[in-house]
Amino acid sequence: FIEAVIVTPIRFAVIFIFVGTAYQFVIRRSWERWRMRQIQKYLSGHVVVLGYGISGSEAVSELISRGTVPSEIVVIDPSPLRLEKAAAIGCNVLEGDATRDDTLAAVRIAQARTVLVSAGRDDTSILIILTVRHLAPKVPITAVVRAEDNELLARQAGAENVINPVRITGLMLAGSAQGRHVSEYIADLASVSGRVQLLERTVTADEVGKPLSELSSGGKGLRIYRNGRAIGFWEDAAKALQVGDRIIEIMPTC
Repeated sequence: FIEAVIVTPIRFAVIFIFVGTAYQFVIRRSWERWRMRQIQKYLSGHVVVLGYGISGSEAVSELISRGTVPSEIVVIDPSPLRLEKAAAIGCNVLEGDATRDDTLAAVRIAQARTVLVSAGRDDTSILIILTVRHLAPKVPITAVVRAEDNELLARQAGAENVINPVRITGLMLAGSAQGRHVSEYIADLASVSGRVQLLERTVTADEVGKPLSELSSGGKGLRIYRNGRAIGFWEDAAKALQVGDRIIEIMPTC
């Protein structure tokens, strides 16, 4: 009697829970694969964000503020909760491990415009950089690392830009010691929400031959990148822009 009334129902409950969980997993995985196939049809020139923690989410918010359409951003993170937040603002999301080839291949990493890496741990970020560079040899990679010793490793792994938030914070603190408005202006330059912003672009045809001080955009030219060399606005080489030059300029945001 006890087995019929208590034990048997418990057995059935356990079976139903197991079957229900397995069914939910299968349905969810099938839905994710179908949804990713639909997304892949339009993935080209997109921004891939690997890690949606504090730095990654702030980067996505800034990208959208600067005019990037959310549907052109793909976020990969192992946390479903973080991905819900990314999906809520219109980003494409994929739950997975960004150190795995198949995860990155699923978002067509080789066709991306740029890749932003912020995994929260330097060793994980460096492994992700290696994986991305293996699959996408020509795609620009920007990565966040927190230990100074790992900056060189991240560059050797294949990241063109390496950002150390600790170093940047120190620079802003030191700058503020020279005047209370220095750190404010640096933050203003970095964000599209400020009065001015820093922009990088390629020189236009009508600017070739002109000095850096006479940009057609009306911006204030600060630096030229030419054949791997950085040229300041005060140098003689900045008196005549050349085809292929990359320009750093300050532009008003309004």
